[in-house]
Amino acid sequence: MKKIFLLLSIVSTFALTSCNVDDDRPDNDTISEMFHVDNVNFVASGQYRALVPLNPAIYSSDVILVYRWAGVNSLNHDIWEPVPNTYNLDEGKLSFFFDFSVDDVVLYLESEFDPMLRQDFSLNQSFRIVIVPAYDNSARMNMSYDSVVARYGLKEKDVKHIKL
Repeated sequence: MKKIFLLLSIVSTFALTSCNVDDDRPDNDTISEMFHVDNVNFVASGQYRALVPLNPAIYSSDVILVYRWAGVNSLNHDIWEPVPNTYNLDEGKLSFFFDFSVDDVVLYLESEFDPMLRQDFSLNQSFRIVIVPAYDNSARMNMSYDSVVARYGLKEKDVKHIKL
């Protein structure tokens, strides 16, 4: 009886210690979506904000990440900057930020000067909106665009376009 108990103890110890949680593995059961919004214009009549509807609504536990297209690099790859972001320009400070609810995202442009003086920031802007499930511990991950897209296996062909 002692030998059977010893054998079961050893097998149980190996079985329990062989399990691990590897946070570096891709998470294949967490669903994330990405939306692209073009031609966003921040003008005075719109109070320098843009309302982006989310249809269908997201789960109340989901988190929204927003990235602004800032051009292309020397290899002709898109540059996506995280929002919020503040720019120190010759005219003064200019900032993009956002808020969200389960059914929309509101993008804001705020500046110390008339934003129409810098139409390269106020007109025809493009944004990527990424929905991330909050239970995925996203607060501990690298939030750069490339890292988020890689983590959730998001592909360019899967991007959903929203027209304002």
